[in-house]
Amino acid sequence: MKTAYKIHDFVAASWGIRGILLIAMLLTGTMTIAQTNSHQLEGRVSTAGKDEPLPGASVRVKGTANGAISDVNGRFHLQVKDEDSLEVTLMGFDKQVIAVKGLTSISVRLSEGTKTIEEIVVVGYGTEKKKLVTGAIDHVNTKQLEENHSLRVDQALQGQTPGVQISTVSAQPGESMKVRIRGTGTVGTADPIYIVDGVPMSDISYLNSADIAGVDVLKDAASSAIYGSRGANGVVLITTIKGKNAQTRISYDAYYGVQNPTHKTALLNAHDYGVIMNEMAINSGNSPYFTTQQLSTLGKGTDWQEAMYNKRAPMMNHSLNFSGGNDHSVYSSSLSYTKQDGIIGFKGQSRYERVNFRLNSEHKMYKDLLTFGENLTYSRSAKSGVGVSNIYDNTMHGVLNVSPLFNVYDSTGAFGKSAWNVGEANPVALMYYKYQNKNTYDRIAGNAFLQATPIKGLSIRSDFGINLLYTNTNSYTPIYDLSTTEYNIHSQANQGMQRDATWNWDNTVNYQRQVGKHNISALVGLNTLETTYFFVNGYKQDLTKTGLDNSIINNGTTDSTQRIYGSKGSSALLSYFGRIGYNYAEKYMFTAIFRVDGSTAFGSNNRYGRFPSFSAGWVPTNEAFLHVNWLNFLKIRAGWGQNGNLPSSQYQYLSTISTQYLGYYFGSGDVAYVGAAPIKTANPDLKWETSEQTNIGFDAILFKDISLTIDLYRKMTKDWLVSVNTPAISGATTALVNGGDVRNQGIEAALGWDHQFNDFKIGVNANIAVNRNEVTDIPNKEKIINGATAVTYASMPEFYRAQKGFPMGYFYGYKTDGIFQNTAEIAAYKGKDGSPIQPNAQPGDVRFQDLNGDGVIDAKDETMIGNPYPKFTYGFNVNMGYKGFDLTLAIYGSQGNKIWDGTHDFSSPLSNYSAEILGRWTGEGTSNKIPRVTDGAELNQNWIRSSDLYIKNGSFLRIKSVNLGYDFKKLFPEMPIQQLRLYVSGTNLFTFTKYKGIDPEIGYGPSGWASGIDVGTYPQPKTLLVGLSVKF
Repeated sequence: MKTAYKIHDFVAASWGIRGILLIAMLLTGTMTIAQTNSHQLEGRVSTAGKDEPLPGASVRVKGTANGAISDVNGRFHLQVKDEDSLEVTLMGFDKQVIAVKGLTSISVRLSEGTKTIEEIVVVGYGTEKKKLVTGAIDHVNTKQLEENHSLRVDQALQGQTPGVQISTVSAQPGESMKVRIRGTGTVGTADPIYIVDGVPMSDISYLNSADIAGVDVLKDAASSAIYGSRGANGVVLITTIKGKNAQTRISYDAYYGVQNPTHKTALLNAHDYGVIMNEMAINSGNSPYFTTQQLSTLGKGTDWQEAMYNKRAPMMNHSLNFSGGNDHSVYSSSLSYTKQDGIIGFKGQSRYERVNFRLNSEHKMYKDLLTFGENLTYSRSAKSGVGVSNIYDNTMHGVLNVSPLFNVYDSTGAFGKSAWNVGEANPVALMYYKYQNKNTYDRIAGNAFLQATPIKGLSIRSDFGINLLYTNTNSYTPIYDLSTTEYNIHSQANQGMQRDATWNWDNTVNYQRQVGKHNISALVGLNTLETTYFFVNGYKQDLTKTGLDNSIINNGTTDSTQRIYGSKGSSALLSYFGRIGYNYAEKYMFTAIFRVDGSTAFGSNNRYGRFPSFSAGWVPTNEAFLHVNWLNFLKIRAGWGQNGNLPSSQYQYLSTISTQYLGYYFGSGDVAYVGAAPIKTANPDLKWETSEQTNIGFDAILFKDISLTIDLYRKMTKDWLVSVNTPAISGATTALVNGGDVRNQGIEAALGWDHQFNDFKIGVNANIAVNRNEVTDIPNKEKIINGATAVTYASMPEFYRAQKGFPMGYFYGYKTDGIFQNTAEIAAYKGKDGSPIQPNAQPGDVRFQDLNGDGVIDAKDETMIGNPYPKFTYGFNVNMGYKGFDLTLAIYGSQGNKIWDGTHDFSSPLSNYSAEILGRWTGEGTSNKIPRVTDGAELNQNWIRSSDLYIKNGSFLRIKSVNLGYDFKKLFPEMPIQQLRLYVSGTNLFTFTKYKGIDPEIGYGPSGWASGIDVGTYPQPKTLLVGLSVKF
């Protein structure tokens, strides 16, 4: 397909500016600065109260990069000049500034500090003191990330910051999480962008938590506008550990744990199943399946959940870190290995393994005039697993629906088969045969940079980043015959490979100047990004050798079954951006950002999007009129800004041609000639989806130990890319247009308290977030985007949608009003004309509400019956320390969200039920919630209609992690190490919920804007582990 331009032409325009920046940096290499006399300074950093040594304190010459880190005994050595001043900082302690004035030794005693305001946060192409930030930026405690012992960084963020909702789509090892920052704002891609050491990433599964130095979440447009089209859904900035000017340090952390299921769904045993099947048959006008004698012999039958669980599944992690440096070079490197087996499947069938190597270094030349370095990570991971997708590719869905009337294995040791229902398959056998696979991923990600500081306050930086991912897929399907519907008569080998390559080049000029109490900063920059991909896949049948290890295409023998297919694509982005910051005496702050993005995703009419933002802050506690003992710090801030959102596919403004299903037979021949036709109408006026957000908030420190942050926001996302139908005369079926708006608005609050009572330290942090989501427009006559059908069973009608005036992805269907107890109630349920509203109902059937009052139950009575979004989410974290002991607790919860329970297959009358069916209607007064059991053919359509019978309360509170450790360095202070900590930890220990399913945390939806649909989720395991942390 020809396009109006080529990607390389698109990015060529950036070379002029790049050249200027690069030349400027190279010219700085010829500059020199005068040397002055310096001398050696040694010192010790300790606590102000008990004079205990403080290792890890940063001692830096003010205004320079020259510094050192205190060792295990609190000591440091540093080359200084007489006119220098030292800044001594350590997290949790007040900063001290000390003049050198000819000193050769010094003792520094740090006092417990005012909480968090001196923290440095990453703001996008730079850093800033938290007390000066005017946007909604949350800095996440990385210590808490480590102590959660999550193998995924995004999972470890759960409950750590308000407004960031992280839910599990599948807890199978290696699967991704669903992350939403301040709600879902689009029917397209709603995931945030991750920036790892300056490199944009869509996936951070390759990262090791122990390599993370800091995580900062940009939640409002005022702070994320610097990333333009990639910031509409929020930005997560991740900084890996950097080296420090200190002697070489080595740390090792390892843990080993076992995982077990936390909960099983209560299903019918064999006897109860037989009773229900008989009752279903009788209620449907048929003879019972089992005699009384047969029922008495059924017993409990097979527990299929127990059969497919892999209990005591191991998980382990080993991390080895090195860091150190001197005045000229610093480095940090790590090597780690991670392995996690899944709790579902045969041993090794569900597994994730990863090996990481990281190298970060920074080098200074010409008296700090030039700085260059790199941050590189190589990751190799392997993943295999069972089905965790829709109902046709979901292991748990099969387990929850198979009858308990036959054994997992027969008397010969072969997989058992059902004699009762020849259409049902042994789910354990199906899991074994269908899911023999292994995918491997090789990734190189990172950046190299060169920075020049030709004059004080001016820095010129060029940063080139890459994200290169090679994926190899392999699967094997053997011959099997499990039922009349589940069989395979040809063995098959599948192989595939894919390469995704992204390069990102940032060139920036940053200037900072202080004039009296006026502080001014300015940043201008250019960003160029290009992404290419290709994949090829193939398969062949009838293998000469069996097994996954022999699953090679050339091992197949039937040439006619060989298929090879593939694709490739590319995209590019060219951006210009700038930021101006000002503060007066750290009292009044103002920031303005402007970014222009140009993308190959749009035509020449609207190729460039422009995204501004403005924010301001005021610190009343720096005013003369507001000095009160209990209020240590107060900052009021407000911001407004716009972001864009790139479409998920390229070249959507063009008309597309397809040959699929368009063959034609001419005459009487049996050869189909390939045909082609347009399937989408061109729209050269497609433009950027835009998110506009207003944020007002404040940050406060009370009584020195209490921190409080509150934010109120309103985010409007408009101009979605929506597919609409076109007239048949056009020859195409759809066209893409801009339209559709959604509003997310809410409030976030975070409260923290830290205090030390002699040897006892305690920290408590709590957060809560409330978000309300509402679609305000959709660009079609119906003002509706329909959800999919056949989501929970084959003939299931639509039950979720996006519609004007409702939350995105809300549950849609009929409201019920109890169960008809007798014929009199049926007859009394009349319309305005006196006719029965449900004339075909029988006692025990569902009473559906006639919402429009027309006397008929039909589609006009369908309405909102549930909201998958919570009323609020919350997190609660506690950390305590006493002498060498430490204890942490993390809690996460969600309140008010609804779940669509689609675990039962109502298209198959012989499917098993959950034990809730035992509370069904069996006679007058027996139940007013669950209708009588039928085969689904009843005229009242009790379960065939989508109704609130499927809606369940999804609220939960989860004890996310508990950690207890002891540092033996406190017991044996003479040991020549910094730390020897032994710890035990538990994750997902308890979950409090009313939901009867396996796991209430349901992120699954057939599309990105749908959620809360349970078709059989892979549950989160309960983990117990023991670990060791050593620092030299």
